[in-house]
This record gives sequence, structure tokens and C-alpha cells, in this order.
Amino acid sequence: MTTRSVLISALVLVATVSCRPSDQRTDEFDVTGGAQAREKMPTEAVAQLDSGSTAFRAGDYETALAHYTRFTEIAPNFAAGWFGVYMSQRELGNAEAAEAALERAQSIVPGASLLHPDSAGSSS
Repeated sequence: MTTRSVLISALVLVATVSCRPSDQRTDEFDVTGGAQAREKMPTEAVAQLDSGSTAFRAGDYETALAHYTRFTEIAPNFAAGWFGVYMSQRELGNAEAAEAALERAQSIVPGASLLHPDSAGSSS
């Protein structure tokens, strides 16, 4: 299993609210575990990820960003938090910050992307 699958596993809660039909197919990823599996994340980081996902789904992007940012402080080598930061910054219209977070996630899990880069800053 590759570490790319972890991004998909950990980010399903975040990504599903923003994916469009033209987005990258995710059925090619193995989502059963791996080096970045949720069970390998620090407990406090998982709590931040879950809280961020709840806030994101509710449309409270500032709160989501705060939780995802805290996740990246606790577990900076897990792509899930950086992808959450990307999604939140994107929804807040902060294209440069979103791109930087996406690049960080991709540096951890090369090739990971659920959204087209040119969609940064636009709401679905």
C-alpha cells in the first residue's frame, strides 16, 4: 500500500463536500491503511481532524482552518491536516495560502490531489 492512500482515507470527510464530477478519480487508491493511516495519528490530532471536518461540513471555514492548523502543529508529517488547511483556505478565498498547503500535502504524499489546482479560491 502506498502512502497516497492515506490522504484519501483521512480526507474523505473533507473532500466529499467539494468534489465535482471532473475531479480526479479516487477508485484507484487503496484506502485500507498505510504509513499515514488514521490509527497511526496522535489522538489529539485525530480529534482536531474530526472537529475540522465537522466545521468544514457546516460551512464554518474559519473554525475548520483553526482545527486543521492545530492538526498540522501536532502531526506535521501527516498530509490530512495540510489538505484540510488547503480546503479551508480555498473556501475562504486565500488562493496563495491554499496552494502552499496543497504543496505541503503533496510533498508528504506525492501526486495526491482531489481538486484541480485552478479551482483554488472558487466555491463549488
